[in-house]
Amino acid sequence: APNQESAVKAPPPRANAGACYYNGKFWIYGGHGGLNYARIAYSDIHSFDIETEVWTKHEPVVSQAPQPEGRGGHTLFAFEDKLYSYGGWNSETQYNNIIVFDMNTCEWSDPDIYNDVSRWNHCAVMVEAIPTWKYFIFGGESTNFNEGQARTFGAYVNSSYYLDIGTMNWSELKPETDLMPSAREYAACSYDYANSRLLVFGGWNNGWLNDLHALAVNKI
Repeated sequence: APNQESAVKAPPPRANAGACYYNGKFWIYGGHGGLNYARIAYSDIHSFDIETEVWTKHEPVVSQAPQPEGRGGHTLFAFEDKLYSYGGWNSETQYNNIIVFDMNTCEWSDPDIYNDVSRWNHCAVMVEAIPTWKYFIFGGESTNFNEGQARTFGAYVNSSYYLDIGTMNWSELKPETDLMPSAREYAACSYDYANSRLLVFGGWNNGWLNDLHALAVNKI
């Protein structure tokens, strides 16, 4: 089989890439960037080996299926030797689906997993759960542009969803309290295993935020 990987220096400069850690490697996909003030929507995949400190670019297998467009503002998680990218946007469109990259075969696939309207600049965290793992997302910008409509800013949102990895179905999280975080993008989130809580910190909504919120998800 042809070699689809090559050891390289660090990827070109970028922001808003999807990133995750899996089996000793730090993986990134896409993002917006380039030299100086360029705003290229990248579609490349790189990994950084924590042990050897070597970057590797993973070249997708070119098949009859079209390759995914470049994007930024998406999130990335890994499960069973596959990378899953959700959401994001570029200058042409915005996304509300999940696309999958097989780490072993270097092939992309689009399994038709959709979630509500398009979303980008959200935060996300993968959680080991019983009987199946869950992928939680919060906030970001969200809207659907009509074809041919000029791309402008979306609306900040404070909604939360989770993807059940067993069924690959999305469900909305509906807190039993009115004390919800304000709508925002660029927040950070993590998971408190000791107390089964999602933690959300900061973000942007016409000003930088520094508040911390917790949401119990033990029922899920």
